[in-house]
Amino acid sequence: MVKLHKLHKFAGITAGLVLLILGVSGFFINHDKWSFLYSTTFTNVPDVTKKADAKLFEAHWADPTNQAHRIVGGKRGIFESHDGANSFAKMTDLQCLAIKSDESGVYAATSDGIYKLIDSRWELFSLQGEYITAISLSKNKIIAVIEKHELVQVQKGSAKILSRSVVEIDSTQLKEDIKLSRFIRDLHYGRGLFDGDLSLLINDYGAIVMSFLAISGYIIWWLIRKKLRPKLTRKLIRWHSNPFVIIAIIPFVILAITGVFLDHVNGLRAFMSSVTIPHAILPPVYSSLKHDVWSVDYDGKTYRIGNRYGVYKSENLENWELESKGLAYRMIRDDKILYVSGMGAPNRIYDGSWSILANAPHMFRDIIKLDNSNEYFTTCSKMGSKLPKFEDATFYSLMLTLHDGTFFSSWWVWINDYVSMALIVLSITGFIRWRRKLKKT
Repeated sequence: MVKLHKLHKFAGITAGLVLLILGVSGFFINHDKWSFLYSTTFTNVPDVTKKADAKLFEAHWADPTNQAHRIVGGKRGIFESHDGANSFAKMTDLQCLAIKSDESGVYAATSDGIYKLIDSRWELFSLQGEYITAISLSKNKIIAVIEKHELVQVQKGSAKILSRSVVEIDSTQLKEDIKLSRFIRDLHYGRGLFDGDLSLLINDYGAIVMSFLAISGYIIWWLIRKKLRPKLTRKLIRWHSNPFVIIAIIPFVILAITGVFLDHVNGLRAFMSSVTIPHAILPPVYSSLKHDVWSVDYDGKTYRIGNRYGVYKSENLENWELESKGLAYRMIRDDKILYVSGMGAPNRIYDGSWSILANAPHMFRDIIKLDNSNEYFTTCSKMGSKLPKFEDATFYSLMLTLHDGTFFSSWWVWINDYVSMALIVLSITGFIRWRRKLKKT
């Protein structure tokens, strides 16, 4: 019993501060739709945190009639350039997830609905107050995705909402196995257990309890060490060890193990990609995927959505059929050609038949037509240099770099590994001590 107590105390004292950082930062990262994460900025942060802001850009549009005119959009807002992306001016603070254009105009999917560019100003077009994660333009309609869940058809001319529907895929079309690499990410990012927000809420619960335990653990240790406030100490101990805390062991273990895998994703990539998890043992979310619409396309006849299994097509928004396997991160249409950006899956192209899209960067976010050729926009390519430059960093990027440890150093990943193992030790020893105490009472 004494040894168990000492092991628990040692793990808590040595890992508690980093557990607090991981808990708090993880909670905020879970909620990347919150606008204040991007409107709150800091200047006195490492360069790596400032560079992380470049990854917040989601769309890059070039005016087909004047290629010096560019518009880029992302979580920090929408920015415009008239000199070929050498300098930018902010147009709006709205979060922007996509920019699409055709002969009827330029449209943006934002955190406050669909906006249209009119006389160099973004004006609300439709779906005010809705968080739009993807859009597709056809001749007469705009197809919008609300929070990866609801499909909405909007009349182009009148902005009238024609229909709303939820993607419900028949279970016969949801029998795909997945790779360990996909499963690890889904679990850690709060989308790997149940549909909707429940998986994320479980992660939130773990993050909040982890933060509380780190703070209360240090206070208890200090009060006992200094022999202060015995009543307060006993009360904190009761709060520190109760059924609600014990329940949090489940997300603790999930987050700790998946976190170690993600810390060393480069070295473990071959292994994680070689292990296949059968659909029969996957959690319930993989048999639903109602909140997993990453991308959308409509060519005037066929609707397509992209989720973690692949591209599904439908003629009526009711009957969906798997058409191309592999997570479809983005779908970008150029007349009769559909480009699909893969996440942990190959990039693809559809021009009447499906084929692999060669020589395109992984997870490209947009395609820009320049001099009759395609430029694939990704913040990790040369297109990343054609983005607004900031002297500060958002609160989100601060939380992100604190969470992965790059805020401190590239070797901090090993500290995170130790803390993940310490969290498992704390969970086991804490559970045993709680059980022994329960038996005594």
